[in-house]
Amino acid sequence: MKTRLFADLVAFTRAACTHASHLGREVPLVPFYVREHPVGWLRPSFADLLRRWPHHFEVTAAYASLRASPDTVHGRTAALAEVTATLAREGVIRGWRDEPVSVSHHYAAPELLRVERAATRHFGMMAYGAHLNGFTRRHGEPFLWIARRAATKSVDPDRLDNLVGGRIACGYTVDETIHKEALEEAGIPPALLKGVSCASVVRVEYSVPEGLHREILFAHDLWLPEDFRPQNQDGEVARLYCLSIPEAIEAILAGEFTLDAGAVTVDALLRNAVLAPEDPQYLELVRLLKP
Repeated sequence: MKTRLFADLVAFTRAACTHASHLGREVPLVPFYVREHPVGWLRPSFADLLRRWPHHFEVTAAYASLRASPDTVHGRTAALAEVTATLAREGVIRGWRDEPVSVSHHYAAPELLRVERAATRHFGMMAYGAHLNGFTRRHGEPFLWIARRAATKSVDPDRLDNLVGGRIACGYTVDETIHKEALEEAGIPPALLKGVSCASVVRVEYSVPEGLHREILFAHDLWLPEDFRPQNQDGEVARLYCLSIPEAIEAILAGEFTLDAGAVTVDALLRNAVLAPEDPQYLELVRLLKP
């Protein structure tokens, strides 16, 4: 691969995967704690809004923390629900989904609370998702099935995405999420997913207007039969494309992909030897992508 193209991929990945502690050097961020666990990062302006609820938050210049009574999962969830509902009515939090997500200090750790999905970026909380790269072969060469998100999506409308991808909802495992999303988004039956398991983990963190997007993505690879044509079932995908690897890389560098999907795709190219260890800055890409 040409050195220049590889450098461009590194620049893209750095934009998608710069850790919040480093982002804070450019955009001031306040760490957010729940029961002494760091679970988020706040813009100072958002932290100031939380001062309206001194019975729920302790806010200083150095940190903000939730203090709920009772100090239980239910109590903490109720306290944050009161605040986020008010901020939604005032137009601070937009795109309300009525979709609670679980918050803990790392994946599979005991749940600390649940919060409306639309509020997670304001609090800079880590979210968890499951994505699937849909590979196939044409004329002996590897191709990727890529989805274009529907124009009605509240986040990243009309952008290119992995064939399958979704947030891990409360009560779902990674495997259950992949099976659910694969059927809904691409019409992939369970039989084709037999033997598919998590192949890698990618961390994305980047600044957004409402705060900070942070997500751990459990990445899967599926080699689809050449004659299989994925079909969207839930209306969240406008169109599906089968791209050659050079076409996929070109689309990533042109800014057509979401940052999340672009990072997962770059990771897949590393794992499937499309990008080789001998390529310049290979290890830098690996370092940026990993939690």
